[in-house]
Amino acid sequence: MNFIFQDIKMKKQLKLKGHIIDSLVLSKLLDEISDLGIECYATDIKVGKRREDNSEATFVIETDDSKKMTEAIKLAKEQGAYDN
Repeated sequence: MNFIFQDIKMKKQLKLKGHIIDSLVLSKLLDEISDLGIECYATDIKVGKRREDNSEATFVIETDDSKKMTEAIKLAKEQGAYDN
């Protein structure tokens, strides 16, 4: 018997909260993760109404490489991301 295994994508959903838009934390993080050669995208963004309000973003990291996934999660958590 022959088995064919296709790449299995892993997904991790994380959240960021704070002044993530005006400080460019969200865009820098998405760029850094994308620079690893893996897919990363925001699924929900809530922008604070006033300057002192926090914004919140939910984003997903997708890859078939467990090493890159670990690296991307570490990068995200260093920027304050947490499990959703």
